[in-house]
Amino acid sequence: MVHHHNPNHPQGVEEPQSYDWAQISDKGIMARLVLPFFSTKYKTDVTIHCLLKALSTSVYTEDEHQLHSEESHSLIRHQPQKGDGWSSPEVKRQFRLDSFFSLYHAHFQRAAPLLFQNLRENVFKLSEEHYQKQFTKKLRPVDGLGFSGSLFFYTDDRSFIVKSIGRRFEYMFLYETLLEPLGKYYRETPSTLLSQVTDVLYSFEHRLGSYFGVSPSHYIVMTNVLGGLDKEKGCKKWDLKPQSFFEPTRDLVPDELKTEAAKSGLADELDEKIVLSRRQKDQLMYLVEHDTEFLSKMETIDYSLLLGRYPIEMFHDKPDPHKHPDPLVIPGKDDFVRGVRSPDGKWVYKMCILDFFWNVQQLHPKIIKAAGTALPEQTVTTEPARYRKEFLKMLDEYIEVYEEQDSELSSSDSE
Repeated sequence: MVHHHNPNHPQGVEEPQSYDWAQISDKGIMARLVLPFFSTKYKTDVTIHCLLKALSTSVYTEDEHQLHSEESHSLIRHQPQKGDGWSSPEVKRQFRLDSFFSLYHAHFQRAAPLLFQNLRENVFKLSEEHYQKQFTKKLRPVDGLGFSGSLFFYTDDRSFIVKSIGRRFEYMFLYETLLEPLGKYYRETPSTLLSQVTDVLYSFEHRLGSYFGVSPSHYIVMTNVLGGLDKEKGCKKWDLKPQSFFEPTRDLVPDELKTEAAKSGLADELDEKIVLSRRQKDQLMYLVEHDTEFLSKMETIDYSLLLGRYPIEMFHDKPDPHKHPDPLVIPGKDDFVRGVRSPDGKWVYKMCILDFFWNVQQLHPKIIKAAGTALPEQTVTTEPARYRKEFLKMLDEYIEVYEEQDSELSSSDSE
């Protein structure tokens, strides 16, 4: 049975369809060879099927849960070992006849499943029951979430995003260098603005789809920071990078010659100010300085600030009991990930730092940098310290301090 495209789908994106896998296997050899090349629905559904197969598998049984909870705090202090569930997987290519000739089918596995379950429960404070329930339902393919060229899927209630990592140098950096330090940083810095990675999926199988570049073998799952964002209700979002760096498409190609695809691949430039109180600005700058210091030590560049701005009328003080989690409830204290009120009483801002996998020590970035020596400095050819400096400068310039509200807060505190 096939579910056809729903024209009333709010995102205007083709919905995934479900197939009777027995019927597909019964098709003639020519149909099975041709179908993957010409059916976007087939590609989407096979990809979702493989992702859900890995994500719907529990990390451990209920009997093991109590033991895990009691031992997790001591285990995370030990040195992780390959294959122990707390560390990155061993990068070792495998050959399986049943998947080698496949364009889209892959056998995904969870990387460091115990580490990410510990982060979900003890750092991100997510409901494991709700999280696992999301992967018992169809994922929703989406676009327009960024400019990284990745595949994106929403979970059923849009509380999580599944994103592909297609470039080898990025996932090799994740497995070889970043994964364990990132987990440690999450635990030590619960107020971080770094996007919350809740799972990592990988497949090191030799597959034609991977070689042809049509089927990624690596994905991350992230919390959807901009949950509830609706442009029709006055919301706006930006994916921000420093504009001080040279960008060939932006700076050399006339606007009238830029294709829509080229324009969508450019970082946004904020066309209004982020209105914060002096205290809020100081707090935000401190957090971003701390996060970017970590990223600089990891020698990453080209990361961006995802910013969402919501009309405050969309929010409420108490959670909606029918939504878990409720993305439109304002936290009791300033939380730049879950939402902060602007001091002028008009907006709620949400933000996070994402796409921090461009490591300057990987081979591909080194080649890009060498090839770009004849051009002005770019976001992908600069040094980590330099990128961090321009990133902080960008954020500082985008913030407008609401002095009148600061004065009112000061006088109210003195009373």
